[in-house]
This record gives sequence, C-alpha cells and structure tokens, in this order.
Amino acid sequence: MLPFADIDFFILFGIFAGLGLIIRLFLPKLIALKHYLLLITLVYIIFFFPKPIQAFAFVAYCYLIYFLFNYVFKISNKLWGSLLLALPMILIKASVKDMNMISFAGLSYVTFRVIQIYFDNDRERSPKPVAILDFLLFMLFPPTILIGPIDRFNRFKGDTDEGFTRITGTQITTALNDLSLGVAQKFIFAEFVSRFWLSKINADSHHIGDMANMMYAYSVYLYFDFAGYSNMAMGLGKLLGIDVPFNFNSPYLSINPQDFWRRWHASLGDWLRDYIFRPYYKWISGKKKLKLYPVFRQNSGLFLTFTIMGFWNGFSANFIISGVIFGVYSMVHNTYVITCNKKGRDVLFGSLNPTVVRVISIFIMFNFACFALYVFSGKLPFLH
Repeated sequence: MLPFADIDFFILFGIFAGLGLIIRLFLPKLIALKHYLLLITLVYIIFFFPKPIQAFAFVAYCYLIYFLFNYVFKISNKLWGSLLLALPMILIKASVKDMNMISFAGLSYVTFRVIQIYFDNDRERSPKPVAILDFLLFMLFPPTILIGPIDRFNRFKGDTDEGFTRITGTQITTALNDLSLGVAQKFIFAEFVSRFWLSKINADSHHIGDMANMMYAYSVYLYFDFAGYSNMAMGLGKLLGIDVPFNFNSPYLSINPQDFWRRWHASLGDWLRDYIFRPYYKWISGKKKLKLYPVFRQNSGLFLTFTIMGFWNGFSANFIISGVIFGVYSMVHNTYVITCNKKGRDVLFGSLNPTVVRVISIFIMFNFACFALYVFSGKLPFLH
C-alpha cells in the first residue's frame, strides 16, 4: 500500500514515466497530463491497496471531503470551517479501532490538504469553487498520497496546467538523482540501521543505556527512512511533471527548534506555520487584554501548533506527548531569543566564540530532537 514499498511499484511507475516521456516527445496532443495522472492514480488505488474496502473507503472519504469543502467554502469563520473539515478525520481516528480499514497517514494528509485549499482559496481576490478533477489529483497524487511531502494546491495545479511540457531533459536528470538518493537512503542506509543496530536492541528494557541506544538508533533510522521516501517522491514527481516540495536538509545539524522544522519534514513545518500558528496568532493578537503579553501570545501559538501536530499523527499518548515536547522546546527557545533581544546580549552563551556556540547548539538540539522522536516512536518503555 505504501508508495515505493516494493519492486512492483517501481516497475509500474517506471512504465508510466516512460509512457509520459513518449507522449511528451511524439504524441503531445494524445492526452492531457491531468487525465494521465488520473489514470495513474486509479491504477495505483486498484492494484496497490491490499483490500478493495481500503480503496473504496479512501476514495469515498476524499469525495466526502470534497462535497463538505463545497459547503464549508461558504463559511467565513476559518476556525469553524477548518474544524468542520477536520471532523471526519477526528471521528474516524477516535472511533475506528481497525485503522487498517483506512490508511492512517492518508487520512491526515487529505485533511491537511483540504484545509490548505480552504485557506488559500479565500486569500485570492476572486475565490472560486475548485474543480473536482483538480481536487482529487491533488489529494491522491500517488508519490505523496500517504506520507507527503505536503504540496500547495495552487502550485500543484500550476504544474498540471502546464501539461507534459514540464518533462524536460534537465527535469529527468534531477529526478533520477533524487530517486537514486532516496533509494540509497531507504533501502541501503535505513535497512542497514534497522537490521544491524535497531533490531539488536531490547525495546522493553528500562536500562538507561538500552533506552539511549534505542533513542539514537530509531532517530537515525527514521531520518533515512523518511528522507528516503521524500526524495523518491520528489524524483517520481519530476518524472511525471510535478515538482514535489523539498522536505529534508540535514536536520540533525539544526541549531534550535525553529531551524529543525526548516530542515525536518520542512513541508509540514511550513504548513503548521501558515495554517495553524499564523491564523491563531492573528486571532489572539486581536484580544485587547493580551496586547501587553506578546511572549504569551507567541508561546501559546507555538504550544498549540505542535500539540495539534501530535494529535494529527494520532490519538495515542506517544504522538500527543511528542507534539507537546516539541511545543515546549519551541516555547523555551522563543523566550530565550526574546530575552536576548531585550538585553542586547546572549544570556546563555555570553561572548563565547560563535563557532563553539554553534557546535554546542547542534549537540543540544540533536539530543533534544532524538528524545522527542524516541517518544514519538512509542518505543519508550514507560509508554507501552
């Protein structure tokens, strides 16, 4: 079911990419790119969802969200509109015990995407209804259908509107480079870490050494696995004429929480900033009683944003606590930055050499990130 999970997926999409290139070179008027992508999507759903009920439920969910969107489109209050769009996902995650019936990640990403369209459409000078073909292609684009990266509707639609003309020699070269890197990360490095490090650790051990070992092993594995998927999605997207957003940029070299979310799952970090933090901060900044408390306004927004991210991943304790931890990290760092600006000096590192400060910051952030991801994994014995 997961994209890039087996050789059959690569063979099928290799064929589709090859046919797309042939159409681009010799039969440019044979079929529109949008209709070609719809064909690819249907084939993927039919042949790669393990059970017919999964395929039916997932597509039905997308249609439900589309028709719900057409109703919500008329609601001017963005908070209530967003909650209504998220309600089906919330009800399913809270009530359905057998999550194999509907893809867990797929539900989350569909919901994120439709809320994004809702906000972006309203920002246009003359917002208009979204065509169902454009909507479904954006929701169900196979390379990003379950795990992202999270694209933007207007950008994605712009690519599909240009058609096969986007498939160029330079585009193909870049795509193959992305695919090669992704394959190496996912099937060589992540597999190596999983087989020779992660699998050797007793995940149920309460010994501090075993837990620390698990924390670092899982964090390294998750990076290679997730970055591998993201780079393969970018590569396959380019082969089909779609520029999938960049997602990972050496996240374990981050110097603070803000920097981390510019590097780790960057498309999610951007989404959280634009569609949760900024609307909330704009709303709370309008409260007269809180005008004198800018730090509280910012920190409450950061905490809310990452807590919602935790619930978005799932209603399990490990996901929620992990989101809260990232929220606390962000609040502490934000307070530190504001304090330094007020005092006109670095209240923590003083006049220490900038290179030394950077090295220390990377070390601290790396360990903090690994701990939060360890909690996220559900492998922490205390959360079993």
